[in-house]
Amino acid sequence: MHLKDVENAKVTCLVDNNVDILLPNTRIASRPPISQRWFEQPLIAEHGFSVALKLEINDGTEHILLFDSGLDPLAAAHNSDVLGFDLSLCDFVISSHGHIDHAGGLLNIRNKMKIKQNIPLLFHEDAFRKRMVKFQDGRIINLPEPNRSVLTKAGYSIVERESPSLWIEDTVLVTGEIPRVNEFEKGFPSHYSEVDGKMEGDPLIKDDQAVILNIKEKGLVVITGCGHSGIINTINYAKELTGEDRIYTIIGGMHLSGGIFEPIIPKTVDELEKMKPRFLIPCHCTGLKAMTEIARSMPDAFIQNSVGTSYIF
Repeated sequence: MHLKDVENAKVTCLVDNNVDILLPNTRIASRPPISQRWFEQPLIAEHGFSVALKLEINDGTEHILLFDSGLDPLAAAHNSDVLGFDLSLCDFVISSHGHIDHAGGLLNIRNKMKIKQNIPLLFHEDAFRKRMVKFQDGRIINLPEPNRSVLTKAGYSIVERESPSLWIEDTVLVTGEIPRVNEFEKGFPSHYSEVDGKMEGDPLIKDDQAVILNIKEKGLVVITGCGHSGIINTINYAKELTGEDRIYTIIGGMHLSGGIFEPIIPKTVDELEKMKPRFLIPCHCTGLKAMTEIARSMPDAFIQNSVGTSYIF
């Protein structure tokens, strides 16, 4: 697919699992300023993920889009207010997958958009399944599905795609379903989805998709939600779709937290090292052990994320 490059892109984290107001700025990471009375309206962290993208297209026009919306209905909207990030001109929303920690804030985010009808909201059809996770220790977590009719009434125009698609004048690539081709990224065996009224094992979570940008003269920016497809599968698919081998930045969840996934951390980090990303920003469900290993193995590439951080590419 011919993914056109962009002159500049700004990716602002609205929701993530962590917030640290003391982190320093880096070459590409701009941390929010600390006001005198910062404690009166603090940023909120939660088990969720959401980023806003502001793109400068080669003709000089700007576009704002949202990738995921966090868990709590209010968190992403609240954090955008605290940051002074204007979502009123957002004209496109992408869902990485249907889990509630990525789709819970869709209604409140929609209320901030100036356009009253037909904002495209991109989903895979499997995103609307009821789901749950059955942990090995007996715990069960329900994952309520997005409500199609409520979202439509709110002014979203739901678009369902399984295959890769290009958006915003062909500068944004959404992968659609990501092929699972390596031997170690095998999915989430404790995950179940409702099919024909019955809960069935659904380890692959096929609606998982990523966003790909091509930054002019620098290479690909790969943005994941949870990365249920496996971060290595995702990056290799991005390279296959675009024909671009340079990986400039990887940002997002890599789902390496917990006993099921920790055994594949060494192999994942080894493969990431081979890809030589310029910047590597693990978020959300990557987990402390994986983040620590990434920071140890690739200290020049690793950047610690925090709610409110903007990345300038």
